[in-house]
Amino acid sequence: MVQCNSHRPVNRLWIRRRYLVATVGLAALGGCTGGDGGGADGEDSTEPPTDDEGEEEEGEELPDPVSEDEFESGPVPDVYVSAASIGGERRNPDELHAKADVQFAEYDEAVENPAHQPGRSCGNCHEYIADKNGDGFGACVAVEGYIGREDWCTAWEELPEPPVPDGMSEEDLATADVPRVYRTAESQAGESRTPDGLLPQADVAFGESVDQIADGPAGPGQSCATCAEYIPDKNGDGWGACAKVEGYIAVEDWCSEWESIAEAT
Repeated sequence: MVQCNSHRPVNRLWIRRRYLVATVGLAALGGCTGGDGGGADGEDSTEPPTDDEGEEEEGEELPDPVSEDEFESGPVPDVYVSAASIGGERRNPDELHAKADVQFAEYDEAVENPAHQPGRSCGNCHEYIADKNGDGFGACVAVEGYIGREDWCTAWEELPEPPVPDGMSEEDLATADVPRVYRTAESQAGESRTPDGLLPQADVAFGESVDQIADGPAGPGQSCATCAEYIPDKNGDGWGACAKVEGYIAVEDWCSEWESIAEAT
């Protein structure tokens, strides 16, 4: 289970550095940072953050002025209280699970759980409510408290792919003109779509979020549903569009143009 505290951003940086050391190499990492790549024996000489260093980061973890108890158990902001999830399910604040009851964890911890399957995170879960106020967190129709897109729990539910619209084939979806309501619409972060300046899906590593996270190109929690460029379903057919990429787009998809809603707003 996630233990929310003020050190989480620092710990993530330390975990990321250890990952880079393991995959890129000490010499390369040292060159990027201006160091010599480690000590005399070739081991990484960087010290993990101390408690004092973590205290300097306080305030980055929790949205202001949310307490740790509120972050864990709610209440969430009004915009989420009875909102619909990315899978279309409505949130009922009286029918929520505690995080402790659903093995709630950050993705890095969830991968150690036998119940977790690669690529699954809140950002591609049917129950997730994506960031609506730019604070970097969302909510859930099944679990109480603030929820990050990169989290996971045992309530995870697959997003079904929308049916192919009448008169089209599955192959048409990638390049087809989207319905008029999307052509110059604004994304969920307020960016207007320009039909003449769109990227082909073939050029942006387009694919389903779960697969792209499991295989490596996408980070935990990244999906079209959590992307600033996504234009959600406007006509009830289950498909959306994108301010940067052509064709029909589903919430469970992902591409290399992914951008955080919080960073774009």
